[in-house]
Amino acid sequence: MRTPGIFLAATGAYLPERTSVEDAVRRGWYERERMESCGWRNVAVADGISAPDMAVAAVRQAVARSGLSRDDIDLLVHSCAYHQGPDGWSAPHYILRATLGTPVPALTVEQGCNAFLAALEMATQYLLCAPTRSGAVVSAADNFGAPSVDRWHAHRDSVLADAGAAVVLSKRSGWAELRAVESVSLPQFEILNRGHAPIFPPALTLGKKLDMNEHLEAMVAELGPRASEIVEEYGASGTKLVEQVASEAGITVPDLSHVLHLGAATTDFLDSHLRPMGLDASLGSVEFFRDVGHHAGAADVGIHLDHLACSGRLAAGDHLLMLSAGPGLMITAAVVTVLETPASHTAAPADDEGSGAW
Repeated sequence: MRTPGIFLAATGAYLPERTSVEDAVRRGWYERERMESCGWRNVAVADGISAPDMAVAAVRQAVARSGLSRDDIDLLVHSCAYHQGPDGWSAPHYILRATLGTPVPALTVEQGCNAFLAALEMATQYLLCAPTRSGAVVSAADNFGAPSVDRWHAHRDSVLADAGAAVVLSKRSGWAELRAVESVSLPQFEILNRGHAPIFPPALTLGKKLDMNEHLEAMVAELGPRASEIVEEYGASGTKLVEQVASEAGITVPDLSHVLHLGAATTDFLDSHLRPMGLDASLGSVEFFRDVGHHAGAADVGIHLDHLACSGRLAAGDHLLMLSAGPGLMITAAVVTVLETPASHTAAPADDEGSGAW
């Protein structure tokens, strides 16, 4: 989908204190062989800071950097991968009350690691379908410090990190232009994140710990040689999606300057995900994520975007591919073109803790 006249006015992020993975090994939380093979150095751990409060900090920072007023924003979409707070409660309205304080719609998108870009696509469509709408905020945050989560072992290749991120979209101006965004689903692989577990009652209500490996490994074992079809179809669908959004943005895949991706700490791991889509791992940011962790829930691509905006590495004319995937399977891709160096971002440290506020 082409997205004419949609700009990135600002980004924001909240990255909490880091915990040393080497220290985690000494404490017996993590295995040295996994640390060495997976490449993690430090992991962002928020302790008792809630996910919505991290989102609040990131949204405040992004809106302050954007120069927009509260009345310029017509929608807030919050995205997440894990539980946000009390049952029956609305996290996006908590974030809205603590940031904009206006009566605009506030929604949640829960799509695992793909949630931030799925929310970005939703917010973009909301802005484009009515000429009177001028801006939107998309946030993402997760805290995996709950008793139901062992962040060191819940995912086979990763250590789960805590973080918050935000982006302000505007139809007026910004430091970058969103050129195209699109999603594709592979529902035939929905079972990979479910296995043969009963859907009801929900696992959390039975006191079960989060385990992202159990169902996937069981289904891969059950499929046997046919499991290779998953990688093949994922790669083919991802390649087609990336080529489509690049074409809609008026560029080709070789024109891309950076790929903003889910957290990865080794080039080999990142390459295994990007190569099937015809992308080079050198376009990513392994070094950044080695000191953050993965997944920072839904926030990976958002904190990656903020990191690049604050690092001074972006220049006018750069083309960014934002790419993520989540349960479903669902893949979302977006192309952003940098119009100018975001001065309001480079004036602050790249990993400041979302201190910007109104």
